[in-house]
Amino acid sequence: MNYEFCVGFLHSKFKTHNSELIMLNRSFVVGLAGGSAAGKSTLAQALADYLTTTTPHRGVEVISTDRYIKQDRTQGPNFISPSTGEPTFHFNHPDALELPRLLADLETRTATDDAPSVLLIEGLMVLHLPPLREKLDLRLFVELDADERALRRLLRDMKGGRASTDPEFIARYYRESARVGHALYVEPSRVYADFIVRGDADFARVVPLLATIIRANPVSSSDATSGKLT
Repeated sequence: MNYEFCVGFLHSKFKTHNSELIMLNRSFVVGLAGGSAAGKSTLAQALADYLTTTTPHRGVEVISTDRYIKQDRTQGPNFISPSTGEPTFHFNHPDALELPRLLADLETRTATDDAPSVLLIEGLMVLHLPPLREKLDLRLFVELDADERALRRLLRDMKGGRASTDPEFIARYYRESARVGHALYVEPSRVYADFIVRGDADFARVVPLLATIIRANPVSSSDATSGKLT
Protein backbone atom coordinates (compact mmCIF):
# COMPACT_ATOMS: atom_id res chain seq x y z
CA MET A 1 0.00 0.00 0.00
CA ASN A 2 1.45 3.36 -1.10
CA TYR A 3 2.29 5.72 1.79
CA GLU A 4 1.49 8.91 -0.13
CA PHE A 5 -1.89 7.56 -1.25
CA CYS A 6 -2.83 6.52 2.30
CA VAL A 7 -1.78 9.83 3.79
CA GLY A 8 -3.53 11.90 1.15
CA PHE A 9 -6.75 9.93 1.27
CA LEU A 10 -7.01 9.80 5.04
CA HIS A 11 -6.17 13.50 5.36
CA SER A 12 -9.23 14.31 3.23
CA LYS A 13 -11.32 11.71 5.06
CA PHE A 14 -10.53 13.24 8.47
CA LYS A 15 -11.80 16.58 7.21
CA THR A 16 -15.03 14.90 6.16
CA HIS A 17 -15.90 13.07 9.39
CA ASN A 18 -14.28 15.33 11.98
CA SER A 19 -13.55 18.80 10.60
CA GLU A 20 -14.88 20.80 13.58
CA LEU A 21 -12.90 18.83 16.15
CA ILE A 22 -9.72 19.09 14.09
CA MET A 23 -10.04 22.87 14.10
CA LEU A 24 -10.63 23.05 17.86
CA ASN A 25 -8.48 20.39 19.48
CA ARG A 26 -4.83 20.78 20.30
CA SER A 27 -4.48 17.00 20.34
CA PHE A 28 -4.80 14.52 17.50
CA VAL A 29 -7.01 11.80 18.97
CA VAL A 30 -6.56 8.22 17.78
CA GLY A 31 -9.08 5.55 18.74
CA LEU A 32 -8.25 1.84 18.78
CA ALA A 33 -11.12 -0.61 19.10
CA GLY A 34 -11.27 -4.38 18.73
CA GLY A 35 -12.10 -7.58 20.54
CA SER A 36 -10.83 -8.72 23.90
CA ALA A 37 -7.13 -9.70 23.65
CA ALA A 38 -6.98 -8.66 19.99
CA GLY A 39 -3.89 -6.52 20.58
CA LYS A 40 -5.30 -3.02 21.17
CA SER A 41 -3.14 -2.19 24.17
CA THR A 42 -0.02 -3.62 22.54
CA LEU A 43 -0.53 -1.61 19.35
CA ALA A 44 -1.34 1.59 21.27
CA GLN A 45 1.80 1.29 23.37
CA ALA A 46 3.96 0.41 20.34
CA LEU A 47 2.63 3.46 18.50
CA ALA A 48 3.17 5.71 21.53
CA ASP A 49 6.72 4.43 21.99
CA TYR A 50 7.54 4.90 18.31
CA LEU A 51 6.20 8.45 18.15
CA THR A 52 7.98 9.40 21.37
CA THR A 53 11.29 7.89 20.24
CA THR A 54 11.31 9.17 16.68
CA THR A 55 9.83 12.58 17.47
CA PRO A 56 11.04 13.43 21.00
CA HIS A 57 9.35 16.85 21.15
CA ARG A 58 5.95 15.32 20.46
CA GLY A 59 3.86 14.59 23.56
CA VAL A 60 2.01 11.28 23.38
CA GLU A 61 -0.39 9.78 25.93
CA VAL A 62 -2.39 6.55 26.07
CA ILE A 63 -5.79 6.20 27.74
CA SER A 64 -7.39 2.81 28.29
CA THR A 65 -11.15 2.80 28.66
CA ASP A 66 -10.68 0.04 31.25
CA ARG A 67 -9.97 2.89 33.67
CA TYR A 68 -13.58 3.99 33.24
CA ILE A 69 -15.33 0.70 34.02
CA LYS A 70 -18.01 1.26 36.66
CA GLN A 71 -16.65 0.54 40.11
CA ASP A 72 -20.10 0.09 41.63
CA ARG A 73 -21.07 -3.26 40.14
CA THR A 74 -24.60 -2.96 41.55
CA GLN A 75 -25.32 -0.37 38.85
CA GLY A 76 -24.96 -3.05 36.18
CA PRO A 77 -25.04 -3.96 33.42
CA ASN A 78 -25.54 -7.52 34.56
CA PHE A 79 -26.51 -10.79 32.95
CA ILE A 80 -27.63 -14.07 34.47
CA SER A 81 -24.92 -16.64 33.91
CA PRO A 82 -26.39 -19.69 32.14
CA SER A 83 -23.79 -21.81 33.93
CA THR A 84 -24.25 -20.64 37.51
CA GLY A 85 -27.60 -18.86 37.50
CA GLU A 86 -25.93 -15.94 39.27
CA PRO A 87 -26.13 -12.27 38.20
CA THR A 88 -22.76 -11.33 36.74
CA PHE A 89 -21.31 -7.96 35.79
CA HIS A 90 -21.13 -7.58 32.01
CA PHE A 91 -17.77 -5.98 31.25
CA ASN A 92 -18.37 -6.40 27.51
CA HIS A 93 -21.42 -4.13 27.37
CA PRO A 94 -21.36 -0.41 26.43
CA ASP A 95 -23.08 0.54 29.69
CA ALA A 96 -20.17 -0.88 31.67
CA LEU A 97 -18.30 2.35 30.97
CA GLU A 98 -18.72 5.61 32.83
CA LEU A 99 -18.97 7.42 29.52
CA PRO A 100 -19.71 10.94 30.85
CA ARG A 101 -16.58 10.84 33.00
CA LEU A 102 -14.48 9.57 30.08
CA LEU A 103 -15.76 12.30 27.76
CA ALA A 104 -15.22 14.98 30.39
CA ASP A 105 -11.63 13.86 30.99
CA LEU A 106 -10.97 13.74 27.26
CA GLU A 107 -12.36 17.23 26.77
CA THR A 108 -10.30 18.59 29.65
CA ARG A 109 -7.06 16.90 28.61
CA THR A 110 -7.18 18.02 24.98
CA ALA A 111 -8.00 21.62 25.91
CA THR A 112 -5.16 22.28 28.35
CA ASP A 113 -2.01 24.22 27.48
CA ASP A 114 0.11 21.10 28.00
CA ALA A 115 -2.20 18.81 26.00
CA PRO A 116 -0.33 16.01 24.21
CA SER A 117 0.08 16.31 20.46
CA VAL A 118 -1.26 12.77 20.14
CA LEU A 119 -3.75 11.10 22.45
CA LEU A 120 -4.39 7.37 21.95
CA ILE A 121 -7.61 5.88 23.35
CA GLU A 122 -7.98 2.11 23.32
CA GLY A 123 -10.88 -0.06 24.39
CA LEU A 124 -13.62 -2.42 23.34
CA MET A 125 -16.31 0.21 22.71
CA VAL A 126 -14.22 3.07 21.33
CA LEU A 127 -15.86 2.87 17.90
CA HIS A 128 -19.27 1.66 19.10
CA LEU A 129 -20.19 4.68 21.22
CA PRO A 130 -21.13 7.66 19.00
CA PRO A 131 -20.22 10.44 21.50
CA LEU A 132 -16.72 8.98 21.81
CA ARG A 133 -16.34 7.97 18.17
CA GLU A 134 -17.11 11.51 17.01
CA LYS A 135 -14.12 12.83 18.94
CA LEU A 136 -11.63 10.64 17.06
CA ASP A 137 -9.42 12.02 14.31
CA LEU A 138 -8.16 8.57 13.32
CA ARG A 139 -10.18 5.39 13.88
CA LEU A 140 -8.46 2.02 14.02
CA PHE A 141 -9.97 -1.43 14.48
CA VAL A 142 -7.72 -4.27 15.59
CA GLU A 143 -8.99 -7.60 14.29
CA LEU A 144 -7.95 -11.10 15.27
CA ASP A 145 -9.53 -14.52 14.81
CA ALA A 146 -11.83 -15.55 17.66
CA ASP A 147 -9.90 -18.69 18.58
CA GLU A 148 -6.65 -16.74 18.84
CA ARG A 149 -8.30 -14.04 20.98
CA ALA A 150 -9.78 -16.68 23.27
CA LEU A 151 -6.38 -18.35 23.70
CA ARG A 152 -4.61 -15.06 24.32
CA ARG A 153 -7.24 -14.09 26.88
CA LEU A 154 -6.88 -17.42 28.69
CA LEU A 155 -3.10 -17.15 28.91
CA ARG A 156 -3.26 -13.49 29.93
CA ASP A 157 -5.84 -13.91 32.68
CA MET A 158 -4.14 -16.98 34.13
CA LYS A 159 -1.15 -14.77 34.90
CA GLY A 160 -3.28 -12.77 37.36
CA GLY A 161 -4.43 -9.20 37.65
CA ARG A 162 -7.94 -9.95 36.35
CA ALA A 163 -11.12 -11.33 37.89
CA SER A 164 -9.80 -14.87 38.23
CA THR A 165 -6.89 -17.10 37.27
CA ASP A 166 -9.13 -20.18 37.14
CA PRO A 167 -9.15 -21.41 33.51
CA GLU A 168 -12.70 -22.73 33.91
CA PHE A 169 -13.96 -19.31 35.04
CA ILE A 170 -12.01 -17.56 32.26
CA ALA A 171 -13.45 -19.84 29.58
CA ARG A 172 -16.99 -19.53 30.97
CA TYR A 173 -16.87 -15.74 31.13
CA TYR A 174 -15.49 -15.58 27.59
CA ARG A 175 -18.40 -17.67 26.29
CA GLU A 176 -21.08 -15.83 28.25
CA SER A 177 -19.82 -12.24 28.17
CA ALA A 178 -16.84 -11.51 25.92
CA ARG A 179 -18.06 -13.51 22.94
CA VAL A 180 -21.59 -12.11 23.22
CA GLY A 181 -20.44 -8.51 23.61
CA HIS A 182 -18.05 -8.87 20.71
CA ALA A 183 -20.79 -10.08 18.37
CA LEU A 184 -23.31 -7.44 19.45
CA TYR A 185 -21.17 -4.34 19.86
CA VAL A 186 -17.48 -4.66 19.04
CA GLU A 187 -17.41 -6.45 15.68
CA PRO A 188 -20.15 -4.30 14.08
CA SER A 189 -18.21 -1.15 15.00
CA ARG A 190 -15.45 -2.02 12.54
CA VAL A 191 -17.48 -0.30 9.80
CA TYR A 192 -16.47 3.04 11.34
CA ALA A 193 -12.73 2.34 11.12
CA ASP A 194 -10.41 4.26 8.81
CA PHE A 195 -7.99 1.35 9.00
CA ILE A 196 -8.33 -2.27 10.07
CA VAL A 197 -5.12 -3.64 11.55
CA ARG A 198 -4.41 -7.30 12.19
CA GLY A 199 -3.66 -7.97 15.84
CA ASP A 200 -1.03 -10.52 14.79
CA ALA A 201 0.56 -8.21 12.21
CA ASP A 202 4.21 -7.19 12.28
CA PHE A 203 3.81 -4.01 14.33
CA ALA A 204 7.40 -3.04 13.50
CA ARG A 205 6.18 -2.53 9.94
CA VAL A 206 2.65 -1.25 10.63
CA VAL A 207 3.47 1.31 13.33
CA PRO A 208 5.73 3.51 11.13
CA LEU A 209 2.94 3.72 8.54
CA LEU A 210 0.41 4.80 11.15
CA ALA A 211 2.91 7.30 12.54
CA THR A 212 3.37 8.76 9.05
CA ILE A 213 -0.37 9.31 8.75
CA ILE A 214 -0.54 10.96 12.17
CA ARG A 215 2.40 13.24 11.44
CA ALA A 216 0.84 14.32 8.13
CA ASN A 217 -2.14 15.79 9.95
CA PRO A 218 -1.80 19.47 10.88
CA VAL A 219 -3.40 18.95 14.30
CA SER A 220 -0.66 16.60 15.48
CA SER A 221 2.18 18.51 13.81
CA SER A 222 4.21 20.65 16.16
CA ASP A 223 6.48 22.87 13.73
CA ALA A 224 -6.13 10.12 4.22
CA THR A 225 -10.19 4.46 1.05
CA SER A 226 -10.30 2.43 4.27
CA GLY A 227 -7.59 -0.22 4.22
CA LYS A 228 -6.29 -3.26 6.03
CA LEU A 229 -2.76 -3.42 7.38
CA THR A 230 -1.26 -6.86 7.79
